[in-house]
Order: sequence, then structure tokens, then C-alpha cells
Amino acid sequence: MSESDDISARLTALETVVSQLITHLAVRSDDPAGWVETRKVLALTAVNAREVAGVARLRDAVSGFFHQAESVAEDYSYPSGRGTPRPFAR
Repeated sequence: MSESDDISARLTALETVVSQLITHLAVRSDDPAGWVETRKVLALTAVNAREVAGVARLRDAVSGFFHQAESVAEDYSYPSGRGTPRPFAR
């Protein structure tokens, strides 16, 4: 395995673990969709603050990274005043 393949595999593993962690934390919050949106905005703000080439690609990557967490969070979110409270959410 070349060095770039090794780095790619490690990044894929890291992305998978972080994505699962974000999803887990989101569904345990009082507002899963809002929680994920806040983390996404913070990540995009950090990307925009960097002065590097390819910022557009980084923004696309960050948005894509949060796609799974956003989907799961929506499934766990209830409109205000509706749904059953989740006592395990804290």
C-alpha cells in the first residue's frame, strides 16, 4: 500500500468514526436537527476562515460529511409541541 493509499484509508476511517459520533450526539440532544446544523455552521466557518486554495472543495466536503447526520437528525426531530419527549435526551 502506498503512502497516499494509507493516508486515504486513515482519513476514511476517521471520517466514519466522527460521523457516527456526531450522529450519536445529535440524536441525544433536545433538538437533533438544530444540533447538527450548528456543528455544520461552525465547521464551515472554520473552513472559510482559512486562506487556502480549494476552499470551495472543502466547503463541499464539509457539507457532504454532514449529510448522513442531517438525515438521521431529521428522523429524530419533532416539530415544536408535537411528538413524545425523549427522556434519554441529556
